[in-house]
Amino acid sequence: MNRQQAATYICPVSGSTLQLDVSTAIVDEVIEGALRSNSADVSFPITDGIPDFTWPPVLLASDAQTRQSYEEMAQEYDRYAALPFITYRANEDDVREHMVDQLELRTDSKVLEIGCGTGRGAVHIARRLGKDGKLYLQEISHRLLTIAVQKLQAHSIAAEFSLANGSYLPFQDNFFDAAHHFGGINTFADIPRCLSELARVVKPGGKVVIGDEGLGPWLRDTEMGRVMTNSNPLLKYEPPLQSLPATATEVQLEYIMMGAFYVIEFRVAASPPQPDYHMQIPSARGGSHWTRYYGQLEGVSDEAKRLAHEARAKAGISMHDWLEKTVREAADKELNNKPS
Repeated sequence: MNRQQAATYICPVSGSTLQLDVSTAIVDEVIEGALRSNSADVSFPITDGIPDFTWPPVLLASDAQTRQSYEEMAQEYDRYAALPFITYRANEDDVREHMVDQLELRTDSKVLEIGCGTGRGAVHIARRLGKDGKLYLQEISHRLLTIAVQKLQAHSIAAEFSLANGSYLPFQDNFFDAAHHFGGINTFADIPRCLSELARVVKPGGKVVIGDEGLGPWLRDTEMGRVMTNSNPLLKYEPPLQSLPATATEVQLEYIMMGAFYVIEFRVAASPPQPDYHMQIPSARGGSHWTRYYGQLEGVSDEAKRLAHEARAKAGISMHDWLEKTVREAADKELNNKPS
């Protein structure tokens, strides 16, 4: 980890700044040490130049199982990672290049990839970046990340690596121009939090692109669906559209690789959508979206409702305007003891 990089990290627990403690360094590269959060009273170790921001300290079951599996199969990971592309007759380079296209990168972009594995996708991102660009790679498995470090050394791109849970990212708000993940989010213990975190760390207007296994609905009851889900139950997963944050906009869902994988892309908005709640609706009912939702009073009898509709029609105004006028007049008389 570069010494100057310490200032860009934050505590994934409290969001506070971190204090760098260096044990071993070679010029500006910190080899051993720690990043300490005084406000949260936690410390994150740096080992072999890689900071470990894993949170919570005891991972939830699916995250812990994923880490253990990846640690055990790290040396064989690339061989297994190629199998889906072979199975669905897809060119891996083409698939990954397509997903990187969706990120809309510039040569000076600052990009985050979570769950980077051994760097199979990262090398495609690195090719798009110039000397002013920067790539941050995050992975939950130390052994996989070590392989990614070795792969990226062949590219003249500034890259930073960290161990972390994708649902607790150690980066400031609006820090990245884009974020990417392919293969793995289905098994994340807290998918909604992960997607919210990605939207938090990407600047408004930036893109988030994620993908994983999940057969298209039209294929699930076909022979292909039955055969393939028998071999790989992960294909039964649905795209986590319901888990997208409210700031996701221009959302697109695409199925690739014979419909066996989904890709979700969205642009990060500066704030959740804000419709014109108070626009007056020109109808017999009248009112606005806001008053129709928040302006509900206790229900009345059928007879009272019938009389109200007749009175409204005779007055030639909307029900909202008639009720507003009638209730205000009645309340004013009651509150100010005015005679009927």
